Amino acid sequence: MPEDLPGMRALIGESGAEGSDANAANIFLLREKYNIKIAYAGGSLLRLYTGTRLPGRCGVTFPLGGDTEKALDILDEDRKKLGKPAGFIFLTEGQRDILSQRYPEMRFETTGDNSDYMYTAPHLSELAGKKNMKKRNHVSRFCREYPDCEIRFLERSPDKQLLHDVTEVEEKWFALQSERVDSSFVERLEIYEACCHWDELELCGAVIYVAGEAAAMTIASQTSRGCFDIHFEKCYGEYAQNGGFAMINKVFAQKLTEDCGAEWINREEDIGLAGLRKAKLSYHPDKMLQKYHTVKEG
Repeated sequence: MPEDLPGMRALIGESGAEGSDANAANIFLLREKYNIKIAYAGGSLLRLYTGTRLPGRCGVTFPLGGDTEKALDILDEDRKKLGKPAGFIFLTEGQRDILSQRYPEMRFETTGDNSDYMYTAPHLSELAGKKNMKKRNHVSRFCREYPDCEIRFLERSPDKQLLHDVTEVEEKWFALQSERVDSSFVERLEIYEACCHWDELELCGAVIYVAGEAAAMTIASQTSRGCFDIHFEKCYGEYAQNGGFAMINKVFAQKLTEDCGAEWINREEDIGLAGLRKAKLSYHPDKMLQKYHTVKEG
């Protein structure tokens, strides 16, 4: 699939997609977890997910880029041959509206577990206002505790030591987890694979160092013009307790805003995990990117 990445990025960019599911790096890194297959129809990108039975995560996606009407016609013919209706997933409100006009019989459902938490880039880079006071305090605490901390950014063809330090933060975070659920093992492998395919995935990131020790890291990539997706963000031990997550979040948002033209930052969904939901809500999202799924009846 690495050879498909440039074509996928072009069509995703053409579509103006903002969802984490439509990010090319995510499609690649999650291909085994969700058994993702890609296809092209009418010059559009289609994805099929069959690796899980979680609500809203098993089915085909709306065509991205190209001639979407033609792609839907081709999809209809394909499903007719198979003798079953198309089950659509990861639909935005706009895509839902298009399908509701095309297929009046279609039933739509949504679950908050799949909604993306979206923030304006200035929101995360400045943390202005009363509602962000706690986050600013966390950043201030980190700076007080570690006045000589250093941040290094990873862009194209990063130094191998920097990539090693990214995985070192993951290893130290992983070692401190009292309960290692399956998703933690899967995510660990995804981070290693991201580092192995850094340039192909067009990733960017950052590592914070304290006295030469890698204390926090983050990895992201651009989904479409002005929209960036945060794939991974890790901090551990005393660094996390002293505001490391808030620190890496803020300084990296500043980088994306000032040097990469970021307008929106997608911190992805919470997949129904209470801890993740609390963490993402604590940053007061500027909007929730609601996603719908549907089954064509009849």
